[in-house]
Amino acid sequence: MNMKKLSIAVLMTTGLIASTQAADVVAANNANFTQLCVTAAAGNRAAMHNEILASGYSRSFVAKNVQCNGQNIVSFIEHNGKNAHSMINTLNRSNTEVTITDLAENRVEETVNAG
Repeated sequence: MNMKKLSIAVLMTTGLIASTQAADVVAANNANFTQLCVTAAAGNRAAMHNEILASGYSRSFVAKNVQCNGQNIVSFIEHNGKNAHSMINTLNRSNTEVTITDLAENRVEETVNAG
């Protein structure tokens, strides 16, 4: 029974370590999109923000149009990036829509009596 518990613990630890390690991404050139991909994979939100500003593109444009190794940048970060959840939220927050409804507004329909 102890050997079984030890085997399960080793497998769980190995899986956890493998899932938290992201591949090191190296740029093939200095193109804007390449730099965005490398910065995104590094997992530093501040550096990503600065890189997007330096590129001249909007977050929304980057999230929808940048391709990294044949993948959309969001998918690329998900599979290869460090701090993936936070980086994806950084890119996708520009796609959020907010609607405000004034609940205190009084809407009174008037009926007109002809007569």
